[in-house]
Amino acid sequence: MARRRMTMHRYHVGGWSVRSPRPLPYLAPDVGPERPDPIEITFGAFDPPAAPTRTVGPFTIHGPDLIDLHPPGGSRLRIRDGRAIIVADDDHLSAAEVHTFLFGPAFTMLAHQRGRPPLHAGAVSLDGRTIGIAGNSGAGKSTMVHALVQRGARLLSDDQLLIDPASRLAYPAYPSAKLWAASAEQLAVPTDDDARVKDGFDKFHIDLGTSFLDAPQPLDLLLVLAPTPELTAPEARRFTRGEATAVLSRLTHYGEVASAAGRGGAMLQHAAAIAAQVPVYRVARPMDFDQFDALIDLVLSLGGEG
Repeated sequence: MARRRMTMHRYHVGGWSVRSPRPLPYLAPDVGPERPDPIEITFGAFDPPAAPTRTVGPFTIHGPDLIDLHPPGGSRLRIRDGRAIIVADDDHLSAAEVHTFLFGPAFTMLAHQRGRPPLHAGAVSLDGRTIGIAGNSGAGKSTMVHALVQRGARLLSDDQLLIDPASRLAYPAYPSAKLWAASAEQLAVPTDDDARVKDGFDKFHIDLGTSFLDAPQPLDLLLVLAPTPELTAPEARRFTRGEATAVLSRLTHYGEVASAAGRGGAMLQHAAAIAAQVPVYRVARPMDFDQFDALIDLVLSLGGEG
């Protein structure tokens, strides 16, 4: 009897094709020709290798191209050769939680292995211009991205941004964004308990499929959000090229893990190449949500500068 062929589900993230034996409902389907060198997602057990290791938080680094991830309360994941992610011990997780780990930290490290370090940033396109919104955790990136979508922008990425510096192209990630419950309430966005990013977290994946821009766009501007408690009104200042290089290098997503894996030089080169092509601004924002509309207006004014 002929062996039954396994059905593979095809998606795309960050300009790359993704293949999985299971449905991944938070990703955009890959309906065109499969891109070269697809990413393979598999589900099953794996054993730790015998090679010396280094631990950084939930990551275990066996080498630049072999990294394990075991987040608290999550599954175990192995990121290998920039080509594959194996997911183990995920039976207790929802589809939303699998997406959180698989296309959060695990995919970020795979992108590092592929030589395209992701920025800790989201991106939207509005009126023909594409704006990146970068910042540390808690800076308000996802809230800003969602607020801009509510004003008519199209979503490219929520919190990890893949850029080709040579072409300035920013690649679409997936058609959702994460919001804390407090931000969702402020923006009048409903949340779904099944879309909770992780058990015990008051943060949710928000479907933005109707606003998703499913094609790479030239990046026109990068804004770095800087929460500033003493500020009463938002302010913007353009970084020098040197300042921008240093800031973007620090805002490379999971940069401390990539550096420990020997990729610090690649991150700096990538940041310098982006800073040479794209204007980068520091946007200081008040902590008071009453100033949020003024912040949005400032971002829109910067985005409209040609």
